[in-house]
Amino acid sequence: MTTYKKKSSLWKLALTFSLLGILAGCSNDSSETMNPVTTVRQLGPLEVEMLEVAAKGDNARVKELLGKGVDVNMRGNDHNTPIMEAAYAGRLDTVKLLLDHGADLSAKKNDGATPTGLAGRSKDVVELFKNVSALVAAASKGNNQMLKELMDKGTPVNGLDEFGNSALTAACYGGKTDVVKLLLEKGANPSIKKADGETPLSLATAQKHAEIVTLLNEAIAKQPKGTATPPAKGTPAAK
Repeated sequence: MTTYKKKSSLWKLALTFSLLGILAGCSNDSSETMNPVTTVRQLGPLEVEMLEVAAKGDNARVKELLGKGVDVNMRGNDHNTPIMEAAYAGRLDTVKLLLDHGADLSAKKNDGATPTGLAGRSKDVVELFKNVSALVAAASKGNNQMLKELMDKGTPVNGLDEFGNSALTAACYGGKTDVVKLLLEKGANPSIKKADGETPLSLATAQKHAEIVTLLNEAIAKQPKGTATPPAKGTPAAK
C-alpha cells in the first residue's frame, strides 16, 4: 500500500507540473497574439503632406513637393500612393499632374485596391485611366495615329498603365522607332522607370534596338540634372 501511495503521489505531482507547463505555454501564445510585433516605416513630413495635398487637389503644392524630390509613387502606411488619394477624391487635374510625372496605375494598397478601383466614383478619372492604358497599347503596336489622337485629348504620356508600363517603355521594348521619336517630341521622360525598375534605355539595349538607344541617349543628355519629370509637351497644365 505504501509503495502504491508513493507512486500515486508522484504521478499526481508530475501531472500538476505538466498542466502548469501547458497553461504557461497558452499564456505566452496569447500574449504574443495580443501584442504582435509590426514594423511600420516612418513617413517623412513631406511624404505625409504629399498624400494630403494630392487628396485636396492642391496642385501648386504637389508640384513643389515633386520638385523637392518626393517620389510620385511614394507609399503611405497603407501602401497608398498620391494618385490613389487624388483618384479617390475625384481630383482630375491632380491625377493628370501625377501621371505627367510617372504615377503608376499598377500600384496596390495593402487591401488590394488600385487607383482605377478607387476612382470608381469619378467617371472622368476612370476615363483618363482608360486612355493611359490605350496610349501604352497604341505605343506597343506602333499606332502613331491613335497616339496622336489620345495625346490631343490630353492623355499624359508618362503615366504607367495597370501593368506598370509607360508608352515609351512599351515602344522601346517593341522597337517602334517612329513612336519613340513622337513620344520624345511630346515630352516623354527618357529616364522613366517601369514598375519593375526597367528603363527605356535598358529595354532598348537588351532588345538591341540600336537606333532607339541612340535617340534615348541624346534625349537623356538634354535632361536637366536633378529635376523631376517635366509635364508632357502639348498636355494641358494642371491647375
